[in-house]
Amino acid sequence: MMDKQELLGKELSNLYAINKQVNHYFNNCDISFLDGHRQQAIKDYINANTKNEELVAKTLRSLEVNPGNTVDSIVNEIIENLQEICLKKTDNKALDGLGYMMSFNRLVSYHKANVVNIKYILEELG
Repeated sequence: MMDKQELLGKELSNLYAINKQVNHYFNNCDISFLDGHRQQAIKDYINANTKNEELVAKTLRSLEVNPGNTVDSIVNEIIENLQEICLKKTDNKALDGLGYMMSFNRLVSYHKANVVNIKYILEELG
């Protein structure tokens, strides 16, 4: 049976996977078709994500948890949607940008839900 500490390790491993996947995707992504405001929002997210990845890795080491090659399948699916939008851009730049941002918002919301779950566990652990 899993205890709260192990559950924390699993959630942190998942957060680490999300951070890695997000950084990997956006480091190789061309978002120049988006307007400046949207590009900046994504850049801000990437910067926060990079700092978070380092913090989560440090926390996992302190808990002696090895996340291994953990991959989040939901993040994979959202990233596939983002890639598809980038590859199949239409003549309607505004519509492409809207679709991209809708998938981006799903990614951010999912990411936030993982952080909230960790907060709940930490509160339970005292």
